Amino acid sequence: MRRHGPQRLICIILYLAFVLQQTSLAQVAHSDAARLSWQHASEAGRAAQWVAYHSQLAQRQPSRSEFAALAWQWKAYETKELQLASYYQQMVNQAAVPAASKAAPMKLPPITMRGDHAYGLRSLPGVVHRLIEAGNTLQNKPYLLGGGHKRLEDVGYDCSSSTSYVLIKAGLLQSMLNSSHFADYGEPGPGRYVTLWVKPGHHVFLTICGLRLDTSGGRVSEGPRWRTVARSISGFTPRHPPGL
Repeated sequence: MRRHGPQRLICIILYLAFVLQQTSLAQVAHSDAARLSWQHASEAGRAAQWVAYHSQLAQRQPSRSEFAALAWQWKAYETKELQLASYYQQMVNQAAVPAASKAAPMKLPPITMRGDHAYGLRSLPGVVHRLIEAGNTLQNKPYLLGGGHKRLEDVGYDCSSSTSYVLIKAGLLQSMLNSSHFADYGEPGPGRYVTLWVKPGHHVFLTICGLRLDTSGGRVSEGPRWRTVARSISGFTPRHPPGL
C-alpha cells in the first residue's frame, strides 16, 4: 500500500458526505438493501486494512504522528461502514419475516391442556376424541391395585385397568386386560395417533398424540393422570390399535 497524506483524508470526508447526502436510509427499497449491505461491508473490510497498515507505521515510527491520526480516521470510517452494513442487513431480515410466515404458518398442537383436562383439535378423528374424553374422566381417580378389573366403573384404577378403560370407552377393546395381555394387543409399533407402551408383567401406559396417560410419574399412589413430562421407555414395547 502507498502512503497517503491529507489529500486522502479530504477524499474520505468528501466520500462520506456524498454517501450521507445521496442515500436516504428511509427511502431505500428492500430489494436494494442486500446490495447496499454487501457494498458497505466490503468498504468496511477495505478500511480495516488501512487501519492495520497505518497502525503498523505508527508503531515503527512513533515520531510520525500523522500515521496514528490516519489510523484513527480510517477506524472511524470502518465503524461507520459497519453501521450502514448492519442497518441494511436488518432491512433484509425484516423483509424476509412476512414471507417466511406465509410459507410456514404456525401449527397448533393436536392436544392442549386446560387445567387437568385435555382437549383435541376438531380435525382429529372421532375415536381419538373419545379416547381423550375417557382419559379426562379418570383424572380424579386414585391409584387402586386391581381396581377396575372386576367392574368398569370403579373408585380407582391401576396401570392396566386405566389403559383398558380408555380403550373400552372408545370402542377399541371389549374387556379389561393386564399388562401381560397387552403384549399381544393390536399391532406392533407406534401408532399414528395412539401408542400403548407395554412392559409385560410390570407396567403399561398409553400416549395419545404424544400426550401420556400414566399412573406413574407423579406423587406416590397417584392414579391415572395426563403427564406432560416425558418418561423413559426403556424396556417397553410399542403397540397400537389397528388403523390408529
